Amino acid sequence: MADVHGVIEKLVRRPFFWLPDQPLPLVFVVERDGDAFEAARRLAAPFEDCLPHATVAAGRYGTLHDLVDALAGEQGQLGRPVGGSFLPPPRFSLVQFVLWARRQRDLPPEPDHGGPPPPRWPDPQSRGSLEEFKERLKLWRGGRHGGHQGRRTAADFFGRAATTWLPVGTLAAVLLSTRVSGDHAPWWLDSAPDLVGVLPWALGLLVFAAGTVVQGLLSVRGSFFNGWFRRQPYLTRKPYERLAQYALRVASASDEDAERLLVHAMCQDLRQAYQKWIIPWPSWGRGLYGLLVLDATLPGCANERFLRLLEETTEETGLLPPMLVLAAVPEPKAAEARAVTKGRLTELPALADAWRARVRRRVPPLRLLAATSGPALDDDYRPRLLPSRMRALGYWCVIALLVVGPVTLAWRIYQDQKARCGGLSWAELVGDECVGVVNADGPAPDNLFGRNIGAVVKKIDDNNAAARNVGAYVNVVLFGEYSIRSPRPDGEPAEPGENAPEDDSRVAGALAELKAVEHYQSAVRNVPRLRVLIANAGTDFRQGRRAARLVSRLAAEDPHTLGVIGFPRSVRGVEEAISVLHQAKIPMLSTTATADDLGYVPDTADVAGASDAAPRRPSPYYFRMGPTNWREAELVARFVRRTLLPGKASPTAVIVQDRSPGDSYTNNLARDYKEAAGDQGIKISERDEVYYTVDGGGIAEATSVACGRDPDVILYAGRATEFLGFVDAVEKCSDGQVKVIAGDDVIKVVTDHGKEIGDYRRVQVYYAALASRELWRDPARDHGTQPTGYIQSLFGRDSTDSEDNLILSYDAVELFYDSANRAYQGRRLPSRGDLLYRLALVSGRLARNGSSGVIDFGGREAHDPVDKTIAIMRVKAGGGVSVAVRCGRLSLREPAPPGGVCDHLADVYGEDAGSRR
Repeated sequence: MADVHGVIEKLVRRPFFWLPDQPLPLVFVVERDGDAFEAARRLAAPFEDCLPHATVAAGRYGTLHDLVDALAGEQGQLGRPVGGSFLPPPRFSLVQFVLWARRQRDLPPEPDHGGPPPPRWPDPQSRGSLEEFKERLKLWRGGRHGGHQGRRTAADFFGRAATTWLPVGTLAAVLLSTRVSGDHAPWWLDSAPDLVGVLPWALGLLVFAAGTVVQGLLSVRGSFFNGWFRRQPYLTRKPYERLAQYALRVASASDEDAERLLVHAMCQDLRQAYQKWIIPWPSWGRGLYGLLVLDATLPGCANERFLRLLEETTEETGLLPPMLVLAAVPEPKAAEARAVTKGRLTELPALADAWRARVRRRVPPLRLLAATSGPALDDDYRPRLLPSRMRALGYWCVIALLVVGPVTLAWRIYQDQKARCGGLSWAELVGDECVGVVNADGPAPDNLFGRNIGAVVKKIDDNNAAARNVGAYVNVVLFGEYSIRSPRPDGEPAEPGENAPEDDSRVAGALAELKAVEHYQSAVRNVPRLRVLIANAGTDFRQGRRAARLVSRLAAEDPHTLGVIGFPRSVRGVEEAISVLHQAKIPMLSTTATADDLGYVPDTADVAGASDAAPRRPSPYYFRMGPTNWREAELVARFVRRTLLPGKASPTAVIVQDRSPGDSYTNNLARDYKEAAGDQGIKISERDEVYYTVDGGGIAEATSVACGRDPDVILYAGRATEFLGFVDAVEKCSDGQVKVIAGDDVIKVVTDHGKEIGDYRRVQVYYAALASRELWRDPARDHGTQPTGYIQSLFGRDSTDSEDNLILSYDAVELFYDSANRAYQGRRLPSRGDLLYRLALVSGRLARNGSSGVIDFGGREAHDPVDKTIAIMRVKAGGGVSVAVRCGRLSLREPAPPGGVCDHLADVYGEDAGSRR
């Protein structure tokens, strides 16, 4: 007999969770030589305590309504908890709604004021019946989940919702955090930078809370499941029909229709209990199907009618209940033939459609007949429960992962940000870079940057601590790229704590800025003292906007923070940072960024939301310390035409340009080269413009193309990284002497590789210099002009620092502090407005001397320097450089040079016409 029980165990055991559920038969136990119901009961006895189970004897319930209530009602047998299953029992919200609606037939409302009762109850056409049903439905919904059992049910549904929406909310927070931390953060956050770090997690928490509450309430009230009434064929709920109105219609329906709906609703509730939902649901953990034992041997009883309707509704709808039914039936009942699709020949099209619909439902023959014979079955059988329990435990492990995983992820993200950035208030971890102000709360954490950069930052932090101890101090923010991960010689990126490679011009520029600012800061002994805050904008200023937001947030809360200096390169991240700081009304001093339109912002109140086509105007908060690209390009063109090639009737030139996206410097310089050369009669056609990109490579190919044009001069509008390879390629591809003139970005390469470049036989290299100690050594300099103290300190050491970054950064911090100091009045610190006013006064008679030459903003709307010093330097054989030509005064005492190359050299593009590109 163990084999018989083993077959039942195989039938009730669910397949593995990745396999579809299989149909279950209606096992008809036929009376012959024994008691069929007793045989069915003994067959099911070993499984009663380990799965949803119900046993119903014949004649126990007079109506099908009472039978279904006993099976799936609020106290139904199939809804009882199953010990050892580790799962909540199936919920029967659909069938319980139908049962409640049908019960209302026997509860007519009390007559108002002793009047007559309503003529018909329930009346679906009566307004009074509908209002009564609304009140009753409201009371039933409010009371059905009261008490201990109700609270357990509500907790179950809300727990299911939480396990769904906690991962969703966490994912939303992570994705949004990635979005607002990148280069393309939404413009509307520019005005609320303090929200950026909190907003993603606040929205993620909102998604989690809202989703949990909504799903939980809909599940508890049944609304999560009631939509099924619109998709089933019996007493179908109409579109837009209110639930109370539908309940009234169910209550007033015929018994035949209501009974079919009851049986079908019970099957649907069971199906939902075993359905593989896309969201976490106990159905994934259920390892055993339900089991129902019925005695249907009494003709016309409720059990017999239930069995018949179960077969009919299954065949009509295709909804196979996930429940094994063992039914004791008389032999004549078991031998009944099932209905077939039949009709008249004239109805053949409709008959064919009906047959196809039955085929699509794929309902197999449900009946499985087994006649009783011999002695009664032995019920001493122990089912194997380990697989089903392991499945349930596996489900709870997944639930635990869905709860613990997101919480752990959020905690790890928080811990990672805190650990990598030292828990800083004004910095955030973006990728592997700490972006923002890294030393506002105190000394910058170790290992944020390369060891050589970190060493200078530590000196600045020591100076900051001394300044803070004095009490009265002002903060200047040094805005740059300090977390550059340049490759080491083995090709691997440098790690925090290692020296950042100084042969990378970006690293060299960052180091020079830090050293110059630290040198000046250490010499400040006046009150107020100077604190230098380091704002890291990430490699290539990719996080410029984010860093600027954090600076703006800091400045809004700290009145000591008056301005920002730095911005050494003309790239997209710097442009975005300037727009953010302009909106925050923070004065800015840029050092070596030379693109013509840098500092121009959309001419609209909504700077961040303006389109690229919007008119632009100079920001009143932006001051440029160095010359513009146009001044540089015009000097180069004049130098070529009047000095290098004075006797050439129609000189030609080729422009080799880095067209990397987002690099404003190279793109702008190349355009300026072409236009300025054209003004001087130097021929540059479109085919004489040769392009390459840093990411795409191609500098050797671009050089080969340039050499093939056989130009008189090659103008290099690229970055320092590729310059040495470019010069080497020119040396190899040229047949005769080639003159190369490069932009100001290559100064560090020339410093490090001057001997190698100077020893080339076929290439003569010139480059533009924004500032250099060599300008003060030039014999052509007026001997009454003495070098500044800082320049004299550079004379006394053998430095390979990037001199334009070094000198212009020193001038910027000196001008900042001097302006703040002039605005300082006793105990009252100057404001950003005071600083802006003092900076704007630096023009004309109030212009001042600097280590880079005269500083004069000209009193114009655009704070570009007037007649700013710029030079063309020649790389000499054996190394070293000499001044080929210099324009602009080094000192206010130096007279303007007479005529020649520098005569009326423009400061900005189109200043005569007053236009800008």
